[in-house]
Amino acid sequence: MAVTAEVQTNSQQKPIKSLGNRQAGFGAIEMIVVLIIVIGLLALAASRWDALFGSNESAEEISNVNMLMAGTKNLKTSSGYGAAGTNLVPGLIKANAVPKNMTVVSGVLYNIWGGSITVVSTGTGFTVTSSTIPEGNCLTLSTKLARGGIYSTKINAGTTIIGEVTQSAATTGCSSATSNSVTWTSNT
Repeated sequence: MAVTAEVQTNSQQKPIKSLGNRQAGFGAIEMIVVLIIVIGLLALAASRWDALFGSNESAEEISNVNMLMAGTKNLKTSSGYGAAGTNLVPGLIKANAVPKNMTVVSGVLYNIWGGSITVVSTGTGFTVTSSTIPEGNCLTLSTKLARGGIYSTKINAGTTIIGEVTQSAATTGCSSATSNSVTWTSNT
């Protein structure tokens, strides 16, 4: 039993539309939307640049000051840190207690903003002073490095604060846009 199939062709049939008219991928409108979103994100990132990277500077400087304080405590002898007013930076340099990312020029330490850092004996304690600190970073350093009972903090020419430095006190104290100084005093 043989099966035969007949194929009829109709010359009047319209051809099937080609797939070339279907959209595949991004069109012009989609590309414009993507560009607008990317430009918006770039503008947002640019407006928050200081907030994004300024906090890294503060964190780095907090680490540097903490390392200097720990290194200075290692210099203490049974009689303290030497006579009041003694520069402790040369001892820190010789003891390799200066953070590697700090700049040292002719025996002077510099913070990441180019301001000098001094470490000076008070006899039984010592002070660490960092200068030329931008206002936003001054706020962060003064509030984050306050240690109740161990360190006292003085911002610019203000009064010495023992214990926590509140945001209000830091805002009042850090009054210069670019050249604040903060002094931490250790009593041990």
